[in-house]
Amino acid sequence: MEYALLVFGQETDWDAMTPAEREERFTANRAFGRELAEAGVRIVYGAKLARPTAAEGEDRAAPGILELGGLWIVDVTSEEEALHWAAKLPVSPGARVETRLCNRPPAR
Repeated sequence: MEYALLVFGQETDWDAMTPAEREERFTANRAFGRELAEAGVRIVYGAKLARPTAAEGEDRAAPGILELGGLWIVDVTSEEEALHWAAKLPVSPGARVETRLCNRPPAR
């Protein structure tokens, strides 16, 4: 079963990071991906999401507003396994990971 691990965080957290801190976050996510692969979990997709240009000028980074900033789609055997991996995902303090089953249309 495929599950989306959706990462929500404060948009200004990324802006406040130094280049070294950003690289540290990327390194942590690469390590997470390796851990998934070594455990036999198929990674369907993973990405840090760009800010939507349609939202330019909006007050999207107000305190307390969490925005979708990244995602992983993993193929696991159960919701419990998806939740296990979601809990291990490296995120900023105050961020959250939402786990959702990916419902595909039936094969024809």
